[in-house]
Amino acid sequence: MSLTLAQRLRIAMAEVGITQSSLAEKIGVSQATIQKIVTGRTLRTAFLLPIAKALNIRPEWLAEGVGEMRETSIKQRDGVPMSELVEIPIITWDSSDPLENDEVEIPFYKSIELAAGNGRCVNEDYNGFKLRFSKATLRRYGAEAKYAAAFPVSGDSMAPVIPNGSTVTIDRNHTKIVDGGIYVIEQDELFRVKLLYRQPGGKLIIRSYNSSEFPDETADIDTVKIIGRVINWSVMAW
Repeated sequence: MSLTLAQRLRIAMAEVGITQSSLAEKIGVSQATIQKIVTGRTLRTAFLLPIAKALNIRPEWLAEGVGEMRETSIKQRDGVPMSELVEIPIITWDSSDPLENDEVEIPFYKSIELAAGNGRCVNEDYNGFKLRFSKATLRRYGAEAKYAAAFPVSGDSMAPVIPNGSTVTIDRNHTKIVDGGIYVIEQDELFRVKLLYRQPGGKLIIRSYNSSEFPDETADIDTVKIIGRVINWSVMAW
């Protein structure tokens, strides 16, 4: 048996915990008007749309019991209202500034470019460059600061996800291959950043995001050294 208008309205009001007087105030009518609908003394009303809007329910459901009481999917906002934007001051720092309590420094191998392409020769020139990370960020990735390191990326094989000029951060303690993970590897004396997939028979698929220009490669797993798993990357827009 279908519900009456009065029953549907009582259900909707009970769900949001609103009183007759509060609903009446929201839509600009008297409490007596709402009471007549709730008690069934009024079977039709010109206030269905404002009532439905105030209770965040579908007017079709309130009027005729058609469909669900509320929309089953919520449309996501494509943007942020200006009223919600908060200006945060930018704090600059250099290597001479002391670390905050929740900060750590990790090595940035600026002169070693990981190839998002066919590979680059390994270069151990460190030069002491460092990047700062919050401890909370590393904890979220399950990484310890002593195992974290950052490298620049050169080439387009991992575009558009990791485009040329990106900086990747790796966890050198995470060398176990998880299929589909992004890893920094050493292969044939070349440093590379690639997606890895294990295969039967001790084989490994080395994959690029830009697969149209850089097709899959297959290698013996013991010829590939895992330097670490990529846990973060940053991209600069030029």
